[in-house]
Amino acid sequence: MKIGLALGSGGLRGAAHIGVLQVLEKAGIKPDMIAGASAGSVVAAFYANGMTPDQLEKMALSLRKDDIIDPVPSTAFGLIGPAMRMLMGFGRNLPSGIMKGQRFESFLARKMGNTRMSDLKMPCYLVSVDVNSGHKIVFYSHKNRDFKGTYCYDAYVKDAVRASCSIPGVFAWKQWQGRCLIDGAIREPVPARTLKEMGADYVIAVDLGHTGPCDRRADDIIGSLSQSIEIMGEEVTQYLVQSYADVVINPGIFSVPLSATNQIPRCIEHGRRAARESLASITSGIRRMEMKKNNSKAV
Repeated sequence: MKIGLALGSGGLRGAAHIGVLQVLEKAGIKPDMIAGASAGSVVAAFYANGMTPDQLEKMALSLRKDDIIDPVPSTAFGLIGPAMRMLMGFGRNLPSGIMKGQRFESFLARKMGNTRMSDLKMPCYLVSVDVNSGHKIVFYSHKNRDFKGTYCYDAYVKDAVRASCSIPGVFAWKQWQGRCLIDGAIREPVPARTLKEMGADYVIAVDLGHTGPCDRRADDIIGSLSQSIEIMGEEVTQYLVQSYADVVINPGIFSVPLSATNQIPRCIEHGRRAARESLASITSGIRRMEMKKNNSKAV
């Protein structure tokens, strides 16, 4: 029986995925395949490359704001003129994001080097979206069945993760083989469906999305963009996880700005707590699925 782990989008709240992995491994539950969208792609890629949850925690705790955020000294004012000209029909010279994402790319390059998807040690699927066609793009490490959609094999992991994390309007899209790729959360915030398509029998989904009123004001353009995207995707996320996930873990955190690296320990602990609360459901669900598959073989 194949267990799949779907890690959802959520900016720095993605650190909660590390806490979930720690609890699952301690309970002897190790996924056979893993998928990630946006922030989930970061944890999924490093885990699939052989990092333990404790090593992931150490890396996350050493993360600095400057590893993620590009300096944007004139963005707030520099975009006003081009934006007004575009709205009035006098040109299309706006950038594709407030930040170029170069520092994040450099961080990924330092940690991953030239590792390719095919080098990963377990089946891994990272979700992005082609902004021009609207198609879901999945970077994959192991092709284990025929599937529909656009799938890309053997890309550099750093490129796949960067594409999956390209929050529209915040990070510039990732140019890759003639495509303009944006955040995977636009199509599949929690990639449970992708894992089912890849042959997972039992999918554990970690949903970091919007679950109600937010206790933090979106007081800047980055917060406004990222929060708005999550709110818009709430119903889509709920439909996808209810349709394709066998169990859903929600760490219950929504109020962490993209630059608030000091909140990473809290996110990890929320992940641990939510995973512990779901552990009984997960273990019983796995047993039921194993019995079901064994009975079908006997017939």
